[in-house]
Amino acid sequence: MKKKLVAVLLAIFAGAFGVHRFYLKQPELGIAYIALYIWLGRFLGFPISAIMGWYDAYKLMMMDEQEFDRKYNSPYFRDRYGRRRDEPKERPFQKRGQYILIDDESLSREKQPSSYFKDKRNKKKAETHKEAGIRKFKAYDAKGAIDEFKKAIENNPADISSHFNIACAYSVEEQAMLAFQHIEQAIALGYKDTYNILNNETLAYIRVFPAFEMFKENQFKLNQQIQSSIKDTEEKQTKERFDLQQKVPVILKSEAL
Repeated sequence: MKKKLVAVLLAIFAGAFGVHRFYLKQPELGIAYIALYIWLGRFLGFPISAIMGWYDAYKLMMMDEQEFDRKYNSPYFRDRYGRRRDEPKERPFQKRGQYILIDDESLSREKQPSSYFKDKRNKKKAETHKEAGIRKFKAYDAKGAIDEFKKAIENNPADISSHFNIACAYSVEEQAMLAFQHIEQAIALGYKDTYNILNNETLAYIRVFPAFEMFKENQFKLNQQIQSSIKDTEEKQTKERFDLQQKVPVILKSEAL
């Protein structure tokens, strides 16, 4: 078990050579102190590394015993840079008739790229699909645009413009409920241009719904009453289209006679 007083004394009297870092199981940092001393020479390197050691001593003295124990006497092991890591879960793995222990954490690191690079790659894919969707939408291919915007949202669910764009495309395709839902999501993610919602030509279809006024008054958030109103309007429109389709053949037949 490492002692705070020992670490402080080592930092004061031998900190120029990083001895306290070796004591605290941070060998790479200790080697860095020695390298600094060698690289800058005796007259420049020693004062700098000594000052760094004294600064470490000051930080250690400012720690209470609980914080020191939590950082340096934790039941969890520390990596070579001194960062505390959780104990990896180990599981038996059979290889050529023998059982060995495998670090699940290392396996996941081997199989999966870091989350930072994965997120960056997904955002890049999302931008590519979003741009393709915008091009298709401008070319009056609303269905194709919807497919592209869906892929953009799959790769980056928090992209505001993808939600707004797909809402416009759904409105053009007269899929009102989906258009309302994606406007709600865009607003929830931080979309502020309510003027565009109220005046954008591609959203004209959903603005004629009686539910739209309630939707606007509710800060562009859906609730059960608004959803029921949207469904009722959609059902009414479907019935009107069906009745119209039934009348057209009769009219054509009478004109032929």
